[in-house]
Amino acid sequence: MKRKLIPPFWMLLAGAVSSLIMYILHYETKNMLIILLGVLVVFYMIGCLFKWMLDLFEKQNEPLMEEKEIVSEDELAEAMAGMDEGQVDVDS
Repeated sequence: MKRKLIPPFWMLLAGAVSSLIMYILHYETKNMLIILLGVLVVFYMIGCLFKWMLDLFEKQNEPLMEEKEIVSEDELAEAMAGMDEGQVDVDS
């Protein structure tokens, strides 16, 4: 769907922030890379979980929206049934 870039975004943002912090605090390169790998993996998983939750919420809301559309179409059909051909509804 349209949310497929959420996990990589979170991963790269967290990686950039942690890299800057570790650079400022003068971490050794080996330790920095190990920590960075861990941060990237963890935040990619967090992003995937976040994306999954958003997709689940959207899927739960879809049936409600479809029911409202059906009701609206039925109401429109009932309103139009009372009018003869060529009449214009001036109330709307």
